[in-house]
Amino acid sequence: MRHFTITLLVIALTSTTSFAQDKEEWSLNDCISYAHENNISLKRQELNTQLTKKDFTQSKLNLLPDVGAGVEHTIADGRALNLETYEWENSVKQGWMGVQGNLTLFEGLRGFNSIQMAKAAFLLSKSNLVVLENQITLKVMTGYLDLMRKTDLLAVAEEKVTVTELQVKRMESLVEVGNAAAGELLEVKSQYSSEKYNLTSAKNSVEIARLNMIHLMNLELDAPLDIEKPELADPSALDIPNLDSVYMNAVRYLPQIEGAKHNITLQEKSLAVTKGALSPQVYMSGLFRSNYSNNAVNPIDPLQPYLYPDQIIDHKFKSVSIGLSIPIFNKWQTNTNISKAKINLQDARYNMENEKQVLLKEIQQFYTDAVAALENYNAAGEIFANSEEVYRYAEEKFKVGMATALELEEARNRLFSSQSEMISAKYVFIFYSKILDFYQGKEINLG
Repeated sequence: MRHFTITLLVIALTSTTSFAQDKEEWSLNDCISYAHENNISLKRQELNTQLTKKDFTQSKLNLLPDVGAGVEHTIADGRALNLETYEWENSVKQGWMGVQGNLTLFEGLRGFNSIQMAKAAFLLSKSNLVVLENQITLKVMTGYLDLMRKTDLLAVAEEKVTVTELQVKRMESLVEVGNAAAGELLEVKSQYSSEKYNLTSAKNSVEIARLNMIHLMNLELDAPLDIEKPELADPSALDIPNLDSVYMNAVRYLPQIEGAKHNITLQEKSLAVTKGALSPQVYMSGLFRSNYSNNAVNPIDPLQPYLYPDQIIDHKFKSVSIGLSIPIFNKWQTNTNISKAKINLQDARYNMENEKQVLLKEIQQFYTDAVAALENYNAAGEIFANSEEVYRYAEEKFKVGMATALELEEARNRLFSSQSEMISAKYVFIFYSKILDFYQGKEINLG
């Protein structure tokens, strides 16, 4: 299943390297903008889009006439043909100059169809550019949410260490006055060591998530990256959009669907251009030319020299011609090209259907994941609420000596574990919820 094919948010790419170094806290939009601006693959795709735009412009200019000018001066010694008299001479100095133009008047609309084909190629490249931008957008959003989640889990781990440390001190006091056994103190200290180990692991997870964001954004490795942490909406207050509505909006907005449409147009116009090769070609050409020679004779006074400027004026030649070229047989090459163009067109149509099928499967999967994530969050919230009650009850029993420290620690562990599960479930649902928003072309908003 292809991931990360979601409609791009309209985000201004305004980040700079100096901005990256001076930024105290990065919002999600800041991270996405910077990643777009500094991604090498995206820059290369932008260059490819510029190339197709140049091809599109050139396809229009190809309808203009071809015009060329030339000049030539020859010095010949030995048997040479005099262009003035068309006689062979032993030595001659001569030359010519002229301008010629050619214009195709009709060739089966190949010029017009070539323009439409180049336009479709340009639009397809633009769609591919947006697809790549969307991939980067979703990767950064995923990394951003992961960093937020692990930061929240780090806070839970820090709280567990703090609470367990207080429990160790309390147990030490109880052991000193003989109200608790030394074995219980050892158990609590062991738990304290485990919590410190878990805290170290949580810190490492945060740093790994931050490093992943640095790589996604192409930041320098030593650049600071502190993200903003907006208050996320309560999942139970959010609605999961209708599946059919998500799919219809995705077909309307997603760039890969738009790109598939442009590809069909591209192949249709390619077929039309290929068929144009069967059509007769009507063309027009014009020529202006003159020549001179050192052996030319002055027609007015043969005894007077015949200067080159005068020869050029007297020998002017102008012509305009219209021609017709009819293709008859070229080893069946044109028919083969037409057959291949038809195959490419049918393949483009199949590709469109395949894109829609893949899109529907992706949306169904994400929709199912979102529903499951919401159910998991609600269940985790219920477990957390119950765990709070159990812990409060265990704490009251411990204060009056009806529960051991180990029983209290077990209740506390269940409380912290359920809290961590609820946090993870919340971020999982937010993730799938934002993916469905992307499919509908909505702007991302974590608040």
